Amino acid sequence: MGNYVGVDWAAGRWVAVALDGDGGEVSVHPTLLTVWHAHSGADLVLVDVPIGLPADGRRECDELAREYLGERASSVFLTPVREAVSAESYAEASRRNRERTGDGLSSQTWNILPRVREADVFLREFPAARDGSAAGATVREAHPEVCFAAFAGEPLATSKHDDGGVEERLAVLGRVDPSLPDLYERTVESFVREPPRFARRLSKTATDDIADAAVLALAARESGGDPSTLPADPPIDAAGHPMEICYHEP
Repeated sequence: MGNYVGVDWAAGRWVAVALDGDGGEVSVHPTLLTVWHAHSGADLVLVDVPIGLPADGRRECDELAREYLGERASSVFLTPVREAVSAESYAEASRRNRERTGDGLSSQTWNILPRVREADVFLREFPAARDGSAAGATVREAHPEVCFAAFAGEPLATSKHDDGGVEERLAVLGRVDPSLPDLYERTVESFVREPPRFARRLSKTATDDIADAAVLALAARESGGDPSTLPADPPIDAAGHPMEICYHEP
């Protein structure tokens, strides 16, 4: 089992890439709780989902990540306020967010709110996942594009959804760890093209999410479990979660 794990939502599943000094492995899970249990011995789990939720205004980490990415800033969704996350309809969530930030919610942000709620509830019910106490890995927020930009030395030129986007990201991964492009290809083969019967498969649209999970695992490993953060001294939200975005600066 790898000591450093990266996790991304991939069209109905959480995909987890686990790395240690001897290579890596990939698994697919229905919930963050099952990811955490499967990797309870990990030193650090980085997940691409907002964790710390603001009461009002914008998170500093989102603003700093957008500044860090320059022309790729749109890949960072602005995290909604906590009251918007608990809303039961798009209209209500947008209204609550507008009252506290001046802006409504995009449809893309609304679509990820179930994952944001999942992460928030999981970390409140299992505080060991937040601080690594007792048995269980520490789970923290990261953003794939920030991690890719840090490893590449600059924001990537293409969107992961554009032609050549995944290839550009695999090239960045391969420069740091030559085994990762092969791990990606084997994962696509195992979970997308020819999954075993009754296995949890991944959608053909989710292949870029495998690369995203891999770069989070790589950032966790290369940082030795002590990543840099945006901002350097993250504030804490009402539930006790840090409002941060982790990455590794080589």
